[in-house]
Amino acid sequence: MKKRNSRSRSAKPALPDEVFSVGPFQVARFGKHVAMTSNWSEGQHAEVIAKLAARYPAVVQEIDDIVSQIVSAVGVLPPDQLLMRAWQEQLMSSQHIKVEADVTQDDAMALRMIDYVQSVIAAASRCEPQKIELTEDDWQDLKTKVVALFSKINTEYLSCATAYRRTSGDVYDEAMEVFHTRAQLHWCNIRGDYYQVHQIDIISDLLKNQSKMIKSAYGITSGDLVLEIRKIWQSLTFGFSEAMATMHRIHAEVMAEIERMQKQNFVYIRKSPGDLVREVTIRLGHADAMRKSMDSCFKMGLFDLRKTTNLPIDFLEDFSWAPGQEKEFLADGEFKGWPLRIQPIFKRPFLKFEENYYCFDLYSLCDNFYRQIEKRIFQRSDIEKQEWIKNRKVVSENLPIEYFTRLLPGATVLPEVYYPVISASGGSRNLAEADCLVIYDDHLFIIEVKAGAFTYTSPANDLPAYIKSLKALVGEPSKQGQRFLRYLESAAEVEIYDAQRQPVGTLRRGDFRCKSICAVTLDPFTELSAQAQHLHKIGVDAGDVPVWSLSLADLRVYSDVFVGPLDFLHFVEQRMAAASSEKLALDDELDHLGLYIEHNDYVMHANELSKSGAHLQFNGYRSSIDAYFSAKLLGSDNLSPPMQELPNRLRELVDFLATQSHPHRSRIASYLLSFSGDWRSDLSKWIDEELIAIPKRGRCLPLSTVGELRLTIFVNIDGVAELSHEQAVEHAQVAIIASGESDRMLLELTYDPNGPMRVLMSTVSLHGLAQEEVELFKEKVIDLKEKRLARSVANFGRIRRNEICPCGSGKKFKRCCAP
Repeated sequence: MKKRNSRSRSAKPALPDEVFSVGPFQVARFGKHVAMTSNWSEGQHAEVIAKLAARYPAVVQEIDDIVSQIVSAVGVLPPDQLLMRAWQEQLMSSQHIKVEADVTQDDAMALRMIDYVQSVIAAASRCEPQKIELTEDDWQDLKTKVVALFSKINTEYLSCATAYRRTSGDVYDEAMEVFHTRAQLHWCNIRGDYYQVHQIDIISDLLKNQSKMIKSAYGITSGDLVLEIRKIWQSLTFGFSEAMATMHRIHAEVMAEIERMQKQNFVYIRKSPGDLVREVTIRLGHADAMRKSMDSCFKMGLFDLRKTTNLPIDFLEDFSWAPGQEKEFLADGEFKGWPLRIQPIFKRPFLKFEENYYCFDLYSLCDNFYRQIEKRIFQRSDIEKQEWIKNRKVVSENLPIEYFTRLLPGATVLPEVYYPVISASGGSRNLAEADCLVIYDDHLFIIEVKAGAFTYTSPANDLPAYIKSLKALVGEPSKQGQRFLRYLESAAEVEIYDAQRQPVGTLRRGDFRCKSICAVTLDPFTELSAQAQHLHKIGVDAGDVPVWSLSLADLRVYSDVFVGPLDFLHFVEQRMAAASSEKLALDDELDHLGLYIEHNDYVMHANELSKSGAHLQFNGYRSSIDAYFSAKLLGSDNLSPPMQELPNRLRELVDFLATQSHPHRSRIASYLLSFSGDWRSDLSKWIDEELIAIPKRGRCLPLSTVGELRLTIFVNIDGVAELSHEQAVEHAQVAIIASGESDRMLLELTYDPNGPMRVLMSTVSLHGLAQEEVELFKEKVIDLKEKRLARSVANFGRIRRNEICPCGSGKKFKRCCAP
């Protein structure tokens, strides 16, 4: 087994796969991430900023002109044909997309031709003369304008706006400007808050106890409403492919029948092939199915909500815009018609043409639906508003418990825990509440849940609302979690209470190796919450203790992905380490999971890459997770969730530990899972070899390592060869003396024919040993070194003088045991 000192995957400095320059920037690509450094000459940066700032008014005018041209074009084009064409192009564009990293600029613009164009249709007045048909030239002209609009906003406008604010004389904050730019990019371009396979289930979970208010408003229960929304989801997700499959099936049956008729010499006088096919289709009873499939594939059948659902008219009216009905998007003022305003489709996902209602965009429907129906209820009466909020609180606090229970079966769950705090005056002791505690082995999760809505306003003209939302949804729960943590650490043992100040239990500080504060939000805003450790730069105080900020949707993903509780807990340890790293500025919570799957200790990986001082971007790491849920959506069989590569023997040990109830099992699993890829495979191979060799040898032989990883391992076989714990400890103490160490880990694995039956891990030191025992062990060191030298020569031949001495001292052979 290789005696590596590092437990990370790569101990050597990583070299880039390619390096190239773009103007004053040098870019180095390391696989899925990019490091960028700037090489501005003196004065060059100031010159560029000045030019960009001077260009700002012209860029704004150019964008206004493009918007005006788009509005004029949309105002005369048939909206049903326009959006049907947009949906068809988006469908074709998305065929190659399995993971987020597959999305190209053209794919993104295909979505904008649905959501942005629909918003313009909802807001733009109809003009004369109206065009009856959408021509190819009309479509391409509009598409060119929309592409130009988003391209100019995403690049030139944001650069010029930043430069303009920088030189305007106002107080300029670079961190706030970076945040502002990222928020605007996300607002304009990112859709899809949930994996498609989760979209309807998430709406169902959030609405399940709101049935009374929904029925009062629309005459339909929340359960029935979700069923109708699911029909829209089914139609826009699978409707086209199902309709095509139906047409192919019917066509095959009809042609087979015609062939049979021809073989039996049936004669059809003056019947064209088309008439013959239609007649046979009717006779076989397929006329209605064929008509419906044709409507879905080539007309408006997929989008027509009167055909695909039984949604109440009142509901359809509340969630639909007629062309030109929405009055705010194109109202005079800053950002008139820009995608940086609140788009009409965010408020109402459907369009109404004449007396029919249509849905073309599933992402806008699912991303905004819960908050939009919530607003409708709030407008009805204050009584219903308060009841909705009360029910929302119950759901938002119960769902994290459901997900954590799925992740950590058998965990102790303590909802609504109260504890005393000292008032600011230092006087009376008041009770504060922690939303939930989850305890699993030596892990404690302090969970604070916020069900309030993240701001619906645009960051372009209401950045303070974004900061306020982050303070409320990340900053406040972080402080609340840290307040409980301070209480826990205020004494060796603390008491917890219910709301009536009645004691319900005690917690011992020493029982918890890992304590994680989780700020869980109902609204997903992962591009912001994933960077909780950086929010202090923009005035959001999340406290001094690392906090894991994530959404209910993220927790749902984790509960679907992790194969066992101990794997999840090890990820949490790495995730909390990342929460205090300044090197990791990720755009998505799931990028943390992707980095963990690929690099294990991904903070160490980021630290190694950042030694050059370059700014790092980590891209495409969630692809394995995307691919899994994409396959799950399509109903693939025998799916395995993405996970780290773990050799069979280590997988067996971790799974065995997960079935045990003895304390500190997660510490042992964490130790094993922290091994690098080489260590994992070498250890698994060594265990295999020992299980074969021990019955022949008749005794157990240890494996010991030196350096950063100080470990002694024994494999025992029940009833065949076993070493007592005292003997194993004694051997580890001898190894400590031989290597000049202060302590080392001892891992004892006992197997029977069915696999592991006992796993023990302990830290061994010389503490408490009498001097005579130490002297006795020193004599054994001589014997141990001689055996190690002999075994090394027998296995590998002559020992070279500059090699590390096999005796275990950690020194070179020439400075240790060489003659």
